[in-house]
Amino acid sequence: MKERVRRGALCLLAAALLLLFCSQCSPLYPLNVWGDANCLLTVGRVMRAGGVLYRDIYEQKGPTLYLIHALAACLSDSGFWGVYVMEVLSLAAALYSACLLLRRRLSEPLSLAGAVLLGACMLVSPAFSRGDSAEEFCLPLLMGAIALALDAYDRDEGPMRPGRLFACGLLAGGVATIKYTMLGLFIGLCLAEGLTALRHGGLRRALLSATAFLSGMLLPVLLWAAYFAANGALRDAYEAYIYNNIFLYDGAEADAGIGPALLHVLRYIRANLLWVLPAAGGMLALLIDREERAQARLAAVLMALCQTVAVCFLGRVWPYCPLALSVFAVFGLRALLLHLPKEIGRRGGAVLAGASALALGLAVLGSPNAYLRGVRLEDTAQGRLCAYIEPGATLLQYKHLDDGFYLVSGTLPQERFFVRLNVALDEMAEELDRYLEEALPDYVVTSWTPLPERFDRYQLIATDAGYDERDRINKMFYLYRRRG
Repeated sequence: MKERVRRGALCLLAAALLLLFCSQCSPLYPLNVWGDANCLLTVGRVMRAGGVLYRDIYEQKGPTLYLIHALAACLSDSGFWGVYVMEVLSLAAALYSACLLLRRRLSEPLSLAGAVLLGACMLVSPAFSRGDSAEEFCLPLLMGAIALALDAYDRDEGPMRPGRLFACGLLAGGVATIKYTMLGLFIGLCLAEGLTALRHGGLRRALLSATAFLSGMLLPVLLWAAYFAANGALRDAYEAYIYNNIFLYDGAEADAGIGPALLHVLRYIRANLLWVLPAAGGMLALLIDREERAQARLAAVLMALCQTVAVCFLGRVWPYCPLALSVFAVFGLRALLLHLPKEIGRRGGAVLAGASALALGLAVLGSPNAYLRGVRLEDTAQGRLCAYIEPGATLLQYKHLDDGFYLVSGTLPQERFFVRLNVALDEMAEELDRYLEEALPDYVVTSWTPLPERFDRYQLIATDAGYDERDRINKMFYLYRRRG
């Protein structure tokens, strides 16, 4: 018991320190300049105020992700530090699961060392982006499934027990209600379990395994379905999260095809070598590791393979998408620690101290987000422009992702469509135009380009330049006020 408490406390401390320097949601940063992160928190703030997701405010990701941000908004409705707390809890859970997996073969200090290094490799990579992605909040669910599966297959030669399969299904349900394109790992797990169950117990045992897993997976899905049905938003939820994402998402590559898609993925692999190399090397080491049962190796390989296909080849790959593959770097770090010289391996405490210092150094010096660390909010474009917005006024961000103006100005969207998302939905464009034609919001902000001239009921009162997608102060903002 004491060992588990100490392990949990150390994982929590490591997560808090690493994210403090790496995530733009932490108190060391004035705000998170990423449009996706601001969209998530704005929806969470609306939910905290009593709004119903998808019915009262439109966004396209899964409901559990917005629930996390509603909880964050309960901690802070005026900044990102509530999200930072949620990030810390999420990463700590992922590191704890990594420790459990490593502990099967390594001492406690070496397991903690591997987990801390894993966290640093994840957070300083470009795939981590600015912090607060759907992929980030799936890390504990993905890492937990790997740890549960390999522990089960290492203990018993046959299939997993129903209770453990139910737990894996519950983790899959969590991923499904955050971002279902990351379910590839669980497809690989189901393939491995199905093959194992058929071999050891035939079709009947395979059906039992499938029933246990699907029961766990359906639980969070059904709970959300009941919530939306009770609020008259079941159809809205289906259309926004399922139908529109599959059929109307317009983020596809202009040069579609296997060749261009592969080159696109290779660019992201090269950018994230800090965890790609341990992941690839670890899977190779696992294949030749005879101390692991064959079914455990099969499960790990299938999980990695299916997750790679799902993330990289079944849809648009954004720079943050590969983060869902970073959990497999744990196998490379395990192989590295297993092959330490014996005299070094015996000094587990010293290795842990060295690994912690290295991880912290990477976080402080190697994070791509360091450029914004320590900047004051009033010195950002958002801070300067929001000083023009009167308390109690209403605001609309027109035809672009949320750039943080709702949060910094302390306003909440009054309309269902509060930004322009990557969904080719005619209703969204028409409604955004209608809001301005009827002059519903008091203030309007646009990014990159000014308002079209036809919206002459608004006058430009200020412009400023903020950070673009390449972290350059190159993105023009235009703030308008309703005339009269």
